[in-house]
Amino acid sequence: MSTMRWLQGLAACALAMSLACCGEEKESGRGVPKAGAAASKAVESKPAPYAYPAPVKGHLKEINIGEFDLVDGIAYPSMSGAGTVIYVASKPVASPVLVDSACPLTQARALAKLRNASFAEVTLDSAGKSKYFDAGTPFGGSLTDLTPRDWSSTLKADAGRAAGSVTHRQYGKFDFDLPLSNPKIDQISDGDRQQKRKLAATTPKPGGQAITAAYVALRDAALKKDLKATLAALGFDAKQSAAIRGMEGIDADFLVFADRFLTPGTPGDPWDKPGAGQIRGEGVKASGKKYFNDYYFDVCGDHLVLTHIVEQSP
Repeated sequence: MSTMRWLQGLAACALAMSLACCGEEKESGRGVPKAGAAASKAVESKPAPYAYPAPVKGHLKEINIGEFDLVDGIAYPSMSGAGTVIYVASKPVASPVLVDSACPLTQARALAKLRNASFAEVTLDSAGKSKYFDAGTPFGGSLTDLTPRDWSSTLKADAGRAAGSVTHRQYGKFDFDLPLSNPKIDQISDGDRQQKRKLAATTPKPGGQAITAAYVALRDAALKKDLKATLAALGFDAKQSAAIRGMEGIDADFLVFADRFLTPGTPGDPWDKPGAGQIRGEGVKASGKKYFNDYYFDVCGDHLVLTHIVEQSP
């Protein structure tokens, strides 16, 4: 009996030592991570809040595009020589970190879509006049006015800044004071026909394989509800991504944007033109409703950036 009790005591001791070692492994990080460490990592991964004074102030109202304020934007000299392009939006589009972008207009449009922000655009010549006035919503109505007598505008461009105002006699007005970007890649300004013709003559087509790959990468990131991966797929660098993810309301905006990508979102045959491409995806939204959506991309360096989505349901 004494031998049996000795063996039982030895087994109990071994079990106690095993449990102690297991505890040491967990404490030293060799075992299952502690809940506190996981929580700390989650906190550290959230970017710092990002905000800045609004460089645009204005308000537009029109029956086809609705009513909205204007708060942010970008400005850059058109490579066609037509003047200074002014693009303004109804939500912040991280304009301070887009100043040094190779293609600021393309990236601003991408963020306007992600944020469901309305916009207005003009190209002001040296006298502060524009040949067109564009405005619209990201997934709804739009307008292009080609009658310059319908609006008045001013521009003061010096010391790397563009400031002025645009007043449409029917739709409203906006004031802006923006840093001037210096794009390295020609930007497609919707209202500048001369620029579009120039781009078509000098820019290669991206190719169907590249368009499909860009769409699939973006669709997969969006369906995973991964904002960081989505921004990377759109061509934003680490600094831009951190700023964007720190903006107020961006997470809620992204969830709405992500729902515009369908399950399974099977891609159709892509088509391309100079500097741009399009592809259709088919599937269902989270609601279960079937859609077939067209996704439009513009070239930005070695990336194809989504700048427009047309949603359609049978």
